[in-house]
Amino acid sequence: MDNLFEKLKNWIRAFLLRVARKLRTDARKDPVVRESKSLFSREIKIPVFASLLFTVAALYCMLVIAFGLGWNVMVAMAIFITAIVSFFIAQTKNKEKVILEDNDAVVLMCLLFIIAVLTFQISREYVSPFLSPVAAFSLMAAMLLSSRIGILYTVSLSLFVALLNDMQFDIFLVMLCGGVVIVTNVQSICRRSDFINTGVKIAIANIAMTTMFYFLGSYGSSQFKYNLFYGALNGAFAIVLMLVFMPLFEKVFSRTTNIKLIELSDFNNLLLKRLMLEVPGTYHHSIMAADIAEQAANAINENSLLARVGAYYHDIGKLRNPQYFMENQISGHNPHDDLTPEMSKLILISHVKDGIVLARKYNVDNEIINIIGQHHGTTSMHVFYHRALESGPNANIENFRYSGPKPATKVAAIVMMADSCEAACRSIEDPTALRIKDAVEKIINNKFIDGQFSECPITLRDLEIIRDSMISTIMGIYHARIDYK
Repeated sequence: MDNLFEKLKNWIRAFLLRVARKLRTDARKDPVVRESKSLFSREIKIPVFASLLFTVAALYCMLVIAFGLGWNVMVAMAIFITAIVSFFIAQTKNKEKVILEDNDAVVLMCLLFIIAVLTFQISREYVSPFLSPVAAFSLMAAMLLSSRIGILYTVSLSLFVALLNDMQFDIFLVMLCGGVVIVTNVQSICRRSDFINTGVKIAIANIAMTTMFYFLGSYGSSQFKYNLFYGALNGAFAIVLMLVFMPLFEKVFSRTTNIKLIELSDFNNLLLKRLMLEVPGTYHHSIMAADIAEQAANAINENSLLARVGAYYHDIGKLRNPQYFMENQISGHNPHDDLTPEMSKLILISHVKDGIVLARKYNVDNEIINIIGQHHGTTSMHVFYHRALESGPNANIENFRYSGPKPATKVAAIVMMADSCEAACRSIEDPTALRIKDAVEKIINNKFIDGQFSECPITLRDLEIIRDSMISTIMGIYHARIDYK
């Protein structure tokens, strides 16, 4: 019997060790999971289905209570909620897969809807339906999630406001126009001070639509003044809501907005200041790569601000061992000359992991952390591989690859290409236009052939446009040294 218990104990120990190793392996495969030590950095684990079910139930209950209990009201509200949910699913299931697969994003989407409808009921009951902040919640959805979802919010929330106010068409159209005007200009909002301009635009749109209905005879003069006042006040209310909720939602749900990117790009930021002072070579390389990435992202209509900021931070891991990277070697001595190829490989690979650790420590957003982790993909280090071949023919190139993951977005792929192209063109002794063109084409082609873009939705047409943009930008950087003869 003792032998049986001993065997069972050994089996359990071996099983637990296998599970532990598997968990460590999985953790290495996904280096961008948020640190759980901070309350505001924890990943929200609520299942998508549970979030949607709770939201549908909450909205249904709020509407039934607003209209009064009764089987006819319950059936009508069920039809209305079903129509709204079906509309949302039809418009997002194929085009917003990334957001729908993100638990945080779905919880945020549901929470915004519940808070919005609750605010509409309070406005209707105690003030005026024209104070309902449809535009504010639509803009927050557009900035925190996507422009498409912002438009869907505008339509859906306008229908909710109209339903809560006896399906008045004028209220629906006023809310709809105010939301559309703002959401379609979401990319122009880069600073919190821009919320003031946004509030003014909401007020102007509401006043214009209210005036139109007055001239169509929908209101008397006293009702017109009343609606006009609250339509204008809606803009001020929207400013307050956005200033209060946006920073909170950005932090709790780890959403990266243009406003947050502008803050991260400030060179008074402690991490960027460290890069500037401690590793000036890497800092200068990152600045050049950011210029190249920004123009390339603009060329294919991607978020150029995200590309620029991602390039600023992509090499922050080099702060740990700066002397092992060529751009920081001032004395001319290369420390890798004293190391084996395998050891050099480990030091170079580590700068990706070190960058992720530093980014988390300094509260850099997840989208930037993703770029840091993906900017080398699984590319190989040919220099050290060939050096290993000199020592023996048994060297395997797979052992000289970065651990990945590969770029998952177009912006991450752009930063990868900008990083490599800037470094390659910097090393050209006489950077003529032809040599720059050949270097950029070779780098992009090699990464494509190596399968580095297999996990992101980038197209061949995108790669052509990116190539041309990078060639043009790099030629501009080295314009004083290019021979056009």
